[in-house]
Amino acid sequence: MATKRLAFGIQKGGVGKTTSAICTARALADQGKKVLLVDLDPQANLTMACGIDTSELQLSTYDLLTKEDVGVEQVVVKSPYNFDLLPAHISLASAEVELVQVVNRERLLREKFDGIEDDESSLTLKGVNELGYDYVITDSPPSLGLLTLNVLTASDFIIIPLQCQFFAVDGLKAFNDVIDLVRRKLNRKLRLAGVLLTMHDARTIISKEIEARVRQILGDVVFPTRIGNYSALVRVRNQGPIQAYEPRHQAAQQYNQFAQEVIQRVEK
Repeated sequence: MATKRLAFGIQKGGVGKTTSAICTARALADQGKKVLLVDLDPQANLTMACGIDTSELQLSTYDLLTKEDVGVEQVVVKSPYNFDLLPAHISLASAEVELVQVVNRERLLREKFDGIEDDESSLTLKGVNELGYDYVITDSPPSLGLLTLNVLTASDFIIIPLQCQFFAVDGLKAFNDVIDLVRRKLNRKLRLAGVLLTMHDARTIISKEIEARVRQILGDVVFPTRIGNYSALVRVRNQGPIQAYEPRHQAAQQYNQFAQEVIQRVEK
């Protein structure tokens, strides 16, 4: 099976994007998939959630994007959660400025995922497919810039986490327009895998109304599974995926079920 490249993204922070990325990666790994998690957010929250000290990194996704002779196999590190990681560093924040004049700057991550061969130096940098990954899951910044464009251009599928609060649908429409633009100009293979409802509280009228509205507008695009608004998920940023510290928690079960739905959609 060719590597499936997924991205979690939307032009808004605080929607459970990073939490969903790491918990989905763990769920897929627990189901026997070889997973590579990619942190392309300069805040490096995903990297720190994996227990990685960013001050001790020798290479990061900053180097992957800015240095021609650095490939995926050189940056990848092992996480304690059964998946591999391409870690981020705060230096990634400067990459958008540094890469402004670079040719094909929106395709840099895609080229690294595909792999590079340099015959003159006998240097071979393996792409994600050659490294045997079943899934590559990328966490993008909560803004539309060069880094996010790189994520969308390098991915096959995009998953949009949608917080069950007012005005959420407005942000969804704006990001969907961006996906359409990227599909036309940069990546014809890009598809919307679906919308994941997060921070859902069935006890509140707001959550019920937002869910009903989104499902009415988007129908089957919305994943059946919803992620609840659990305080236990706050600990992900310090303790890693919830399956690692509270495997019986309802949120852990929800992410495990969500991973099954992802497999069904992208492996068809």
